[in-house]
Amino acid sequence: MARKKIEEKTQTLEELIPIYGEQNTQCNALKKVVADLNSKIKKAIHEAKKENKDIVVEGWNCKLSVDDDPVMNEARLIEFAKKHKIDIIRIKEYIDFDALEKLIYGGDIPKEILLEMDSCKDANSKETLRVTKAKE
Repeated sequence: MARKKIEEKTQTLEELIPIYGEQNTQCNALKKVVADLNSKIKKAIHEAKKENKDIVVEGWNCKLSVDDDPVMNEARLIEFAKKHKIDIIRIKEYIDFDALEKLIYGGDIPKEILLEMDSCKDANSKETLRVTKAKE
């Protein structure tokens, strides 16, 4: 895989974009290969029943470990608390956005109220850079 050296001096967009596009394409292809190998290695380790054992191959050390991180099932815990009369259940207010959407598109909320509702929005920006090979 040929690598173009990225120069230290300031470069123009016309110089940076093609370099980025080529490198990102190679990186994404490599990520797919690595993810596939990762999956195959995990499967082979499970089949060989070598979990939590060190495997050394041609200078590469490999070990698959499983860390359990239990998560409380909230629905079951609520039923458990009700059954055992443990006072830990609270009521939580939330917005039914499906109902709000129906009211808005149904014209059931006056425009002046909709305009005022905009004050409930927080600014949220996310920059996304997409560089793809142009079709020739």
